[in-house]
Amino acid sequence: GEETISQMTLGLSGFLPLRDNFEARYQLMSGYNNLGYAGEETDITGLGDLRLLLSHSFSDDRLLLSAGLNLPTGKRELDTDGERRIIEFLSLDFLSLPMRRYGEGLGFNLQAGGATVLGPFKCGAGAVYDYCGSFKPYEGVGDYDPGDVLSLTATAAAESGRMAFTGDFGFSFFTTDALDGKDIYKQAPQFSTRLTATLSADRIDWSAGTRMILRGRNKRYSLADGAIDSQLKKYGDEFDVFLRAAFPLRDSWNLGAMAGTRQILESEEELGSSSLLNFAVDLGGNLTSHLGLDLGLMYYTGSAD
Repeated sequence: GEETISQMTLGLSGFLPLRDNFEARYQLMSGYNNLGYAGEETDITGLGDLRLLLSHSFSDDRLLLSAGLNLPTGKRELDTDGERRIIEFLSLDFLSLPMRRYGEGLGFNLQAGGATVLGPFKCGAGAVYDYCGSFKPYEGVGDYDPGDVLSLTATAAAESGRMAFTGDFGFSFFTTDALDGKDIYKQAPQFSTRLTATLSADRIDWSAGTRMILRGRNKRYSLADGAIDSQLKKYGDEFDVFLRAAFPLRDSWNLGAMAGTRQILESEEELGSSSLLNFAVDLGGNLTSHLGLDLGLMYYTGSAD
């Protein structure tokens, strides 16, 4: 049969300069989702969590320290029928929607990063630690404690004439998820890398890029004795390629067009391979000195097993 999902989101975000080189940011999202399947419809409406971030830069902006807080303001304890089905649908790896989850537990993150110039390259490196607190995701389910995350990243950028290149790679490591204090799942380490090239021509700016995500095998544990039940790759590796052209118009307006493909390899669990194509156009500019407008349309097609 056919399944149809619709989503509408409203986001609130802000930036507050506290003093020189010290700033605060906040972000809050709410969303409405409607899922139609087997002749029935179900929906979910609610807030996500409020996220706060304090950042301080040092040494002429070459060093950055930040601390974030996740306040559990979002919708939790979803019903196990329609609302859970929507969350599971949003988590499908071949979908791209702005809001994929609602409320979680109290959490915080710490980040440190630095930047320097090495010959023709502008280089940066950083580390982020995310602590995720426990919460009740669904009605009648115990306290779920998602694993914490440690992410390491490195970036480099260089320019040559009208060409500019940027690249980065990152590693993410995860601790074990627990339910009512018992280990149930451990996500495998993940490696990702991106490379982008930009050409500034006379009337058109061209950009092209590629991204790769490599994933390991996850572990599932038995609630009865804590033994490992399985070690399988839940999601397949991914490979993306895109090409974009931007056309400057009058009075600071810009018109853009993009085409891309996303290839997701077969997992070792229930998900087969996916082959996706996307085409997009966008228009952006300033209506007044204090008001901007961005419009975009993206069309997705392809197949997913």
